[in-house]
Amino acid sequence: MVDSAQIAVSPMFDGVEPPAEPPADFVAEPPADFGAEGWSQDCSLPSEEELKQAEQIRKECAVQIGGLKDSPRDVVGDIRISRFLRFHGGDVDKATKSFGDFLAWREREKIDELRKDVIDLPPKQFIKWLESVMSPFSPILVPGFHETEEGHYVVFFAPGYFKAHEFVHKRPECQPLETDLLIMRVAMEYVMKQVDDNSYKKQKMCYSIKLIDAEHLGRDSLPIFVPQLRKLAQENLGNAMNFYCEQDILTLVVNAPWTVRFIMSFVSAFMTPRQLNRIKVFSNTVATEAQAAQEFLRAIGPESTFPSSLGGDRAPEDIPFYQPMLFENVRRVQQWMLRRTPGITCPKLGEESLSTGPPESESEMPAGTPEEPIHLMIESPRASRRSWFCACAAE
Repeated sequence: MVDSAQIAVSPMFDGVEPPAEPPADFVAEPPADFGAEGWSQDCSLPSEEELKQAEQIRKECAVQIGGLKDSPRDVVGDIRISRFLRFHGGDVDKATKSFGDFLAWREREKIDELRKDVIDLPPKQFIKWLESVMSPFSPILVPGFHETEEGHYVVFFAPGYFKAHEFVHKRPECQPLETDLLIMRVAMEYVMKQVDDNSYKKQKMCYSIKLIDAEHLGRDSLPIFVPQLRKLAQENLGNAMNFYCEQDILTLVVNAPWTVRFIMSFVSAFMTPRQLNRIKVFSNTVATEAQAAQEFLRAIGPESTFPSSLGGDRAPEDIPFYQPMLFENVRRVQQWMLRRTPGITCPKLGEESLSTGPPESESEMPAGTPEEPIHLMIESPRASRRSWFCACAAE
């Protein structure tokens, strides 16, 4: 559980710089037009048929639901169950099994206890809580970075500033690496709750948008080359993709160096084609891609939404955890290293460890075959900025 007393105001990599130009196979041919008839239905509320199917799934999973400490709307409500249905193409049997597995995992990992003190915090208070428990070397992750007119919830990432080695090795004894896994689970729960609440408020299926500014990615060691982080991801990414399905309508990667294909080759093993189709990657070296990226960004929000690295004019100090970085604050780092109690705990941690085991060679390549090119999808927004997000959701 969370130490609520810590909710108060608080003041990704060793490598060679990538070549100036990405390899020719960095992107694939542009896909078909966004405007296929009927795509926008995925942003609609559950149909009568889906509501009946959701009720059927609830009945089939009554035992698992009964085992939960709590049964909130964002966990067992019609919209959440409909996400499982849509993820599995309307197959009730597959959706039932997936939802049942999710509930069993949720009870086993004590997710309800983990989130109970923070799940209903307003966005600014949640950010304050995050800062109170996270490592100053954590990757930059900003829930609530922006919300679109349609109600889609934007989460901002800047992995190029992630100090992966320091994140693993510079930490107090009371806060092992698995503690950060708990923090990430709470963050995923919080985003899912915001998306669910927005869906009821807007009377449509709302999603999150993951906005990734990949500037400087590859300047230090890629996190997939740090054994402890790679193992943690291998053990947990699959569950995250399955149990938080249909959370994202878009993952937009901007300023991407060619090294992003190493990341993609790793994470694609944990994703379905439906999820992969919602990832749009734009290079930082090709003028036409930079222009297309700006079209996507303008569809998300005005220039005042984004920092200068994304073509906006938002002041860096207005973005949590971003310039100056937390690890640049000497006092913040000292306080972190002197910590004696973790900011977040879970009953499971007292029973078994999630530690990554003996260290591997840091030169070892990650799972998969990163030397094989990843063909990434590049698209242009449709004419109507208000409707193209929903087109993404139906792919």
